[in-house]
Amino acid sequence: MRILHTSDWHIGKKLKEHERLQEFKKFFAWLEKIIVDEKIDALIVSGDIFDNRNPSIESQELYYSFLGKIAGKSCRHVVITSGNHDSAPFIDAPAEIMGRCNVHVIGRACGNEVITLKDSDGRIGLIVCAVPFLLDKDIRTVKADDTSLDIQRAMKAGIMKHYAEVFEKAREVRGDSDVPIIAMGHLFLEAGKTQTEEGEHALYIGGAIEVGTDIFPEDIAYTALGHLHSPQSVGRENIRYSGSPVAMTFGELDIPKSVSVVDFDGRNLSRLKEIQVPVFQTMKRVPGDMAKIEAEIKELSKLNESVWVEVTYNGSEAVGDIRERLEGILSLYPSVEVLSTRSESKTQTTSSGTETESKPVTLENIKPLDMLSLYCSEKNIDKNTQEIFEPLYKEILIEMGLDF
Repeated sequence: MRILHTSDWHIGKKLKEHERLQEFKKFFAWLEKIIVDEKIDALIVSGDIFDNRNPSIESQELYYSFLGKIAGKSCRHVVITSGNHDSAPFIDAPAEIMGRCNVHVIGRACGNEVITLKDSDGRIGLIVCAVPFLLDKDIRTVKADDTSLDIQRAMKAGIMKHYAEVFEKAREVRGDSDVPIIAMGHLFLEAGKTQTEEGEHALYIGGAIEVGTDIFPEDIAYTALGHLHSPQSVGRENIRYSGSPVAMTFGELDIPKSVSVVDFDGRNLSRLKEIQVPVFQTMKRVPGDMAKIEAEIKELSKLNESVWVEVTYNGSEAVGDIRERLEGILSLYPSVEVLSTRSESKTQTTSSGTETESKPVTLENIKPLDMLSLYCSEKNIDKNTQEIFEPLYKEILIEMGLDF
């Protein structure tokens, strides 16, 4: 059987409050075509289907519409597990009716995570260990006097034990047959690379629980992982993160996005092919002084398509509000939208109008009022709205006895 491995769709994800549903629609149309062209037997999706636990109606419609188009048609089977961004009960809710369409969903560890997929002749062609994101309560017993180190050790041991038990059940199902076993997981392997400025969020409060590649034994033909957004194999070729299909942040722009197509020979992996995902929304980082930034925006407008930009000012001139400085030129080139502005200049203007040497922004070297300005800039909050916030913010700071 031939599988296509993908993960971390994050349907409903916004970028600086900008909706991205059109991007996801284009991705799913592309994915449907790839499934047909590559003659995929099973689609494997390893978690973070949605970006939050309460997906919008539009996000749900996109999800179910895509599954309705491919289930039992373009490919015979779909296996979906939840990630740390998903609501396990939400993913599980339609399991019974979706199962009748050969769409297998596992939201929460349930002791029934071994799924058999039949080939075109009606025989078992693949055994899937569909392990979702493992919650604390799924894998350890809470003790009142546990330290954070105790918790991490117990959770790591719990993750390893859970996988070992699922693999043992899969081996029992396989018996002596020449059928491959694949594993799914939404977790952080010790050797995995995030490769983004923002980084993926820690899996658990108090720090990410990392496990070694030895959790996946040699007799597992392929391990389909989710959570890290950079496509990569870890430890062995057949232990792989497919990565996210679109750049979730400007920090991911340098990471080529892909899906993985996998073939098997008996119990073993025979071929692994990456298929690069097209870019469905042009995004650019534009660093420089104001003259260079303005010139780059003008060039981007010649693309005659929507372009989302993150501007990083690093000139020597103190420019104050970068977004205000850009308003004039942006009005001439409506296809270019500045979603985010940052300053890395040698000098910067504080809320009091004073020019100071710029330092990395930390809680120790920034005033609360300047923090508000940075927040408003990051969230694209206009000056008039900011002026409404400012006096209220000052009242809170005064009540807290803080200097603003």
